[in-house]
Amino acid sequence: MTQPDGPAETPPVVAARKRDHIDLTLRGQRVETVFDLLGSKEDDITYAVGWGLASSHSLAYALLAEAFPSDVGELTALRLQEAAKGTGRTDIEVETDDVHLIVEAKRGWEMPGLEQLSRYASRLNESDSREGRILVVAEATMHFGGVRSLPASVDGIPVRYVPWSLVADLVRDTADTVARHAEKHILRELHQYLRSLMTSQDVTSNMVYVVSLNHDEHDWSDLTFVQTVMDRDRYYHPVGGTRAGWPKTPPNYLGFRFDGELQRVSHVESYNVTTRPHDHIPEVKDWVDWSEEPHFIYELGPALPLPPHPVKSTGMRSRHDWVALDLLLTCPTIMQAAQETQKRRSDDDLGRDDRQALGEKH
Repeated sequence: MTQPDGPAETPPVVAARKRDHIDLTLRGQRVETVFDLLGSKEDDITYAVGWGLASSHSLAYALLAEAFPSDVGELTALRLQEAAKGTGRTDIEVETDDVHLIVEAKRGWEMPGLEQLSRYASRLNESDSREGRILVVAEATMHFGGVRSLPASVDGIPVRYVPWSLVADLVRDTADTVARHAEKHILRELHQYLRSLMTSQDVTSNMVYVVSLNHDEHDWSDLTFVQTVMDRDRYYHPVGGTRAGWPKTPPNYLGFRFDGELQRVSHVESYNVTTRPHDHIPEVKDWVDWSEEPHFIYELGPALPLPPHPVKSTGMRSRHDWVALDLLLTCPTIMQAAQETQKRRSDDDLGRDDRQALGEKH
């Protein structure tokens, strides 16, 4: 073998460029946790929670404690989407020596119907002698009409409701108490994932919920709707889901039109869900009771500067509509701003579909 005349050249050392963090995106959306890779549909949430329960028996016992007031025995099984003839498919089942819990996990504010709950009750009654219960989980607050309409029991099986916010708090609190690092890490990621999916005020949104006001007087309040907004910096409407058109999610901005044009736009500083408006607006009579239809009550921030030209409400057919803030303050009419907003959202949806199709091809 021919030896080289001199020493072999050492390859140059190239210093690697280091970054503390590089974002991972999935179809254009940032992936914050491993659970985000599943998605945000109802089944995805079920799988994520199931993995959390399997990874942390402490979390499983904490969830069981929400449904059973006494000792539940030793954990024996965790099942996802278990199907049985005649009783349908469940979302999550948690079993111990002494109890059997079926968790009905819902995305959004939808509640299961009596027929579905009856199928679950039948399964629990037929399975064995263990104590059975049904736990319904969704995003709705306890004031929501659908929650209040849930039966206390079905065929002798107690039914309880808890919002996802409470489940997320259980996950967080469990993460704070467990010792194993791997378990703690999974629970913290699950908590972040659940929190990101909950319906709440989107503080980053620039969409304005524009509503119509009037000067009509009411026997149940000393304020007209115009006075409530302009003088008291408050506004209220039914929580969505019980009436068509009203939002289920508190808006970030509210716009108000009366006397033929846009009169005010304000940021929503805070909100409450209430059945007793007098507690928040003293001018509303103390006998007013919204138990049958809980309302959002908003505290409004200062009025934003309006454009020098009037923004007319000519041609508006709806009493309320979603409009982009920049378009609302630049278009000559609210209707045009609403139409331009709809076109922009349609274009965004089309672009998202194109990006998703491109990703699937590759």
